[in-house]
Amino acid sequence: MVNISKVQKKGKVGLMVCGHKEYYPQFPGMYDHVQQTAAEFAKFIEVADVELITFTNEKGNQLVTTPEESFAAGTFFKANDIDLLFVYLTSYVASGRFVQGVLQCCCPVIVASSHRPMEIADLSTRYLTQSGSACPLSEAWSALERCGKEPVDLLFGHVAGDEYLQRQILEWCRVANVLRAYKGSVFGHLGHSYEGMLDMNFDPTMFTRTFGIHVRMVEMCELVEYVQEATEKEVKDMDKKIRDTFVLLEPSYDKVTQPIKDEDMEWAARCSVGLYKLMDNNNLSGLAYYYEGRNNLYERVASNLIIGNSLLTSEGRSLAGESDMKTAVAMYTTSALGCGGSFAEMNQTHYADNIQMVGHDGPHDIRISEGKPTIRNLGLYHGKRGHGVSVEFSLKHGPITMVGLGTDKNGHFSFIVSEGESQDGPVAKSGNTQTRGYFGADSISRFDERWLKSGVCHHMSLCIGHNASMIEKLCKCIDVSYIRVQ
Repeated sequence: MVNISKVQKKGKVGLMVCGHKEYYPQFPGMYDHVQQTAAEFAKFIEVADVELITFTNEKGNQLVTTPEESFAAGTFFKANDIDLLFVYLTSYVASGRFVQGVLQCCCPVIVASSHRPMEIADLSTRYLTQSGSACPLSEAWSALERCGKEPVDLLFGHVAGDEYLQRQILEWCRVANVLRAYKGSVFGHLGHSYEGMLDMNFDPTMFTRTFGIHVRMVEMCELVEYVQEATEKEVKDMDKKIRDTFVLLEPSYDKVTQPIKDEDMEWAARCSVGLYKLMDNNNLSGLAYYYEGRNNLYERVASNLIIGNSLLTSEGRSLAGESDMKTAVAMYTTSALGCGGSFAEMNQTHYADNIQMVGHDGPHDIRISEGKPTIRNLGLYHGKRGHGVSVEFSLKHGPITMVGLGTDKNGHFSFIVSEGESQDGPVAKSGNTQTRGYFGADSISRFDERWLKSGVCHHMSLCIGHNASMIEKLCKCIDVSYIRVQ
């Protein structure tokens, strides 16, 4: 698993440790033993970049053995606003001892248990009992489902170096980070969708219903005001930040590329200062924007946001051009997973190499660039008004995932995912990002057909690592359809 950055908001992950009280008088020392087993399980969560929330009973430990204790634990977890709950069964545990507490938690629930590796012959009843088993999991799943709280997953393995179990727990913890990132988030909408791009149009209420995010309408005149009011120091500091971050390139063979002049850099820096202020003053976690203007100041500002939006996206505040709110949320999601998220669409198809080029003219996530990112000056943006400095790079070579957010005819969302590989090789030097995406040995045309008719809009978040399983887990938590294309 790839994790390229510290998350902005750590998920709160609860751990409810459950035991069967009838065993402990029968087997002295078992009460302490199962607590140790639970501590070993907790280590799988502790190594993840989340906040672990545990309940302490009247005896000063975590073990829940009665409906009353579980209810107290459940209300404790609810008060702490946890994003995800692990219910860990240390041995067989009657489900009535913990279900009441689980029902208090307004979050997705995972039931888990483990069993120590052992030799079967000559094992005592006590050892067999305290070593855990798969037995309680079916009862736990059935009881929770019948009570209207179906778990999002069931995990079983051994605590002594079980890599699969550890991976599943780590992935769920990273999903908890996404759930935390959604809470209280505000996404700005500036301008309008690119004229005629019907797949870009969206209903803000559907985003609130599905993800819990609020869509705030922000005005171009506010952004322009911040650009005009930027101080000389602010602009110089931003210019230095840009020059330290990017390699400035000379024009390429492409006639739309031009030399980068100091005044081009100064204007890009000034627009970046204004964009940061717009995001900060409106408390925005993300922004979908598009504005044209007509040979005026608004056009000049709107066409010079690529540098600023790439810097912001690389800080975990995802921006999407052409006012694609769905892809802004997809980018925000993959960024919160720790995988980055660059604005992208399908470009040229190279049949000889079985490669699909994927990229765009911004915004981009420079954290996931192969080498130091670069910028070129463009005399025009094809299909758009204006001109300015643009970002050019490829994603890190290795595993990548395309994550798109689609809507059906009823307005319901689906995450569409495909895993591939960013490969080394020639790319166009056109002032846009270009990644050579390899998606398997099958014909690239056949893969493209499957992707294009999946319901995805024509943009997606391009991120590093193979992340399909984490997106699938997330979909279970927020009741969104999951579609995988390979």
